[in-house]
Amino acid sequence: MYTWFYFVLSERVFGTTLAKHAAMLFRTGPLKRPQQRLAHALRIPVAVVLALLCWGGMQVQREPDKDTIAIIEASYIYNVAKLVQWNDPKMREGPFVIGVMGSGNRYQELLNKYATRTIGKQPIEVRKLPRAPVADRCHILFIQKEDRPMLAESLKQGSTSSTLIVTEWPEALAEGAVVNFIPANKTLKYEISLSNAQRHHIEVGLTLRQLAERVVE
Repeated sequence: MYTWFYFVLSERVFGTTLAKHAAMLFRTGPLKRPQQRLAHALRIPVAVVLALLCWGGMQVQREPDKDTIAIIEASYIYNVAKLVQWNDPKMREGPFVIGVMGSGNRYQELLNKYATRTIGKQPIEVRKLPRAPVADRCHILFIQKEDRPMLAESLKQGSTSSTLIVTEWPEALAEGAVVNFIPANKTLKYEISLSNAQRHHIEVGLTLRQLAERVVE
């Protein structure tokens, strides 16, 4: 009986090969002397405790730290997309393109959580863009702070004439961004430039304006 018990338990903890050795170690047989019976009885609970500790240690593994900022910003980007309107008729055709420059974490968050959704009737397409002036047409373009010089370069491209550019550094609205993420009260909020939105032929919904930390006319 104990041989079978130790094989099953050890197999879950250590694998089949080591389980066989454990079963051999704890196999039962004729125990002629009282001392042998006592030693066998003592090593059973000790082995059980050790096996359960090992199994528990293998089961409880620390989950990798999540990029909370990336999660929040990806959610903001998706909701911004739902609360603005593009006046250019061409932007209402084909997929709804969200371009992400440089940031792998934000790209993955958008891809994993929002790439199967739609904005209106347009299916979302998430693209990871190189660190270079944007040539592709995007509805929304996110530029991380490490790629700050690319904002000015991208604004020179005709492809961004109807693009809502989202950034995450101080004074980005003055540099041409439409939406900029800012830290506020130990959380993350956003500010928005209505003049920059108008320049890109984008109408900002009332809800998006009301929820903003700061609105620049």
